[in-house]
Amino acid sequence: MADATPETQAAGRRRSKSPGTVTELVKGLGNTSVKKIRLKYNEAFIVSDVRGDFAQAEREMGLYRQATRYLRTCNLFLEGYALEPLSHTIAENGSSCQVNLTNPRLTIEGTVIEPNTILVRRCLELHSQALLQTIDVSSFHFTPLTFELSLKVEADFYDIFEVRGWPREKRGHLYAPEESKDGLTFKYRGLDEVERATSLTFTPAPDRVDSEGVAWDLLLSKDQAVKINVAIRTDESGGQRFANGPVANNANEVLAPALLLDRPLPEVHTGNMDFDKLLKRGIDDLLMLCTSTPQGIYPYGGIPTYVCPFGRDGLIASLQFLPWFPEVARGTIAFLAAHQGDKVDLYTEEEPGKILHEFRFGELASCGEIPFAPYYGSIDATPLFLITCEAYLRWTNDLALLEQLWPNIEAAARWMTEYGDKDKDTFLEYQSTSDRGLISQGWKDSSGETISHRDGSIAAPPIALCEVQAYAYAAYRAVSYLADRLGKSEEAAYWSGVAEKLQANFLRSFWWEEEHVFYLALDGSKQPCAIVTSNAGQCLWSGIVPDALAQKMITRLSCEDMDSGWGIRTLSEHAARYNPMSYHNGTVWPHDTAIVGAGFARYGAKARAGRLLENLIQVGQYYEGARLPELFCGFARNYQQEPVPYPVACEPQAWAAGAPFLLLNALLGFEPDAEHHRLTLRHPLLPEWLQKLEVRGVRLGKQQVNLLVEHSDDGTAVILSGETGGTGVKLHVEH
Repeated sequence: MADATPETQAAGRRRSKSPGTVTELVKGLGNTSVKKIRLKYNEAFIVSDVRGDFAQAEREMGLYRQATRYLRTCNLFLEGYALEPLSHTIAENGSSCQVNLTNPRLTIEGTVIEPNTILVRRCLELHSQALLQTIDVSSFHFTPLTFELSLKVEADFYDIFEVRGWPREKRGHLYAPEESKDGLTFKYRGLDEVERATSLTFTPAPDRVDSEGVAWDLLLSKDQAVKINVAIRTDESGGQRFANGPVANNANEVLAPALLLDRPLPEVHTGNMDFDKLLKRGIDDLLMLCTSTPQGIYPYGGIPTYVCPFGRDGLIASLQFLPWFPEVARGTIAFLAAHQGDKVDLYTEEEPGKILHEFRFGELASCGEIPFAPYYGSIDATPLFLITCEAYLRWTNDLALLEQLWPNIEAAARWMTEYGDKDKDTFLEYQSTSDRGLISQGWKDSSGETISHRDGSIAAPPIALCEVQAYAYAAYRAVSYLADRLGKSEEAAYWSGVAEKLQANFLRSFWWEEEHVFYLALDGSKQPCAIVTSNAGQCLWSGIVPDALAQKMITRLSCEDMDSGWGIRTLSEHAARYNPMSYHNGTVWPHDTAIVGAGFARYGAKARAGRLLENLIQVGQYYEGARLPELFCGFARNYQQEPVPYPVACEPQAWAAGAPFLLLNALLGFEPDAEHHRLTLRHPLLPEWLQKLEVRGVRLGKQQVNLLVEHSDDGTAVILSGETGGTGVKLHVEH
């Protein structure tokens, strides 16, 4: 921790009404921005430093609700000094945290107070519309002390896009703070005519209140602690809301998703403590990121950038966790159906039947300064929606939901053949129609530079990505299955034929014999983007690849230019645009690695999939609480003996939290058939480093299935274990 500067030392000797200037705040913070506290409860979240402060030097810090930052600063000072962090503990549900702080060296009225004499325990408790803070102050000095404890508070009501640097020519009106004896209120009227307010109430009332914060003069004896309560409430008049639509659920929306589950949480226990910790963290992070909507529970993307519904991210996270949390998949597909496109809008890229890319609230979205209210610029969310609908039905046999969503399923499939494939070559292609939309519209959507040719030149649209065609193949097969379940035999046969035709065209146009993988994409002239990427590996997951080609792909993607030793790189080291520190051109993404690994397992390479899972477990050991990040740098393991963090990765991220579960599901070979109360484990394999696996809480239909899986020299044994929640589950193990 950095020592106090001369400026802050001088500030500490002054007694003023202000709880410290911005300069004092920044200089007193030191280098604590490496570790951050992130809490979330439904639509509200905070990002703070390890003091519980919102550091000015870290632009994303603050208290947010529905894409608006309601509080920019809420920083605690003792005699004008920032406190020194001792420890912090975040609750498993991710909505509260306790921080232990202490004093630096101080001089108070001529008395030298050594470091670690005063203890400040700061509890942060987040709710849907409030952040409650409890500050307990204790002294271990042998004589009573009188000192000033102060909070510097500031509100800017920035939209999350402004926080990220989105330029604006004009903002709404920020009113002067309203002061009262025991509180402060900040108000802002946006250009969307919505008035947003942040109200702070203090108990006991502070001795001084002004526009920059509050201060208390405390008399503290060794045997008598002082407690201060701070209630921070957020409010808005009007504002955008989610639509009620198909399958609306009128449950209490202010409850956290974990409280909406009417059953115990699933559990996984192994002989590997690091693996257990990673899986437990994944469950906790999923529930933290899930948010209640009128249609059910939806897993938001990640903190701090993606706290909103994303189509692609939510669907993949739902698939990863489906055997464990079918409620999440149900809420996700129902929500996306309720907001499915029904018209053509070039600005938002909406089209009839299309599934949204993201749905933002906030002033910029309401005013149309950004197109994300909602925005539909995603080429893969629609096929992933259909894939998830099929997987959900296989695990739950929820025919009632299928019947309600069948018009949405039909509309999504028609969008793929009518709008997604405008030139009628059977391939889904994208080309942005919005001047503020995404240039790249597959999962690597950071910029147009992610889709390039062998020489590094950027591919011209419209772009047909390889993994999107694989998703489309699986989606058409999904519609065929769903139609068959509803007795629609003609529709089932039709969509099966569409899938077969796409597969034949895909293998003919995308196979790259020289490298034994699929081309990344075809450009607008139908020229292949001849670079090796993880996108090709994702094709294995869909089942579109014949076995002979799959074995070649598995060998190629396991080479050192793609496998960093920590996971699969997004782009080969040999590619012209490879950069291990680039967001999508050489980094490693846990969810991407897991999808590729699940593809390996599908084609029999479960040992290699197991090694990828082991890699992710080892990555988790370098992150606080075993939390897998959104991504990390793609440096080779033999170059750097620990994974190199990507500077602005989201933590937590929903599909990163689910990555180990997807690989575990693939290793066990889950094939659900809830219609016939049957669960098949096809060629289950535990890696050598995993001798035993006890699973409690896999959901098949309305029943809970508990499994005991053991590794031995004779193979992997699987048995039903304990109470299953019913007697009708038929377990079949195919070795």
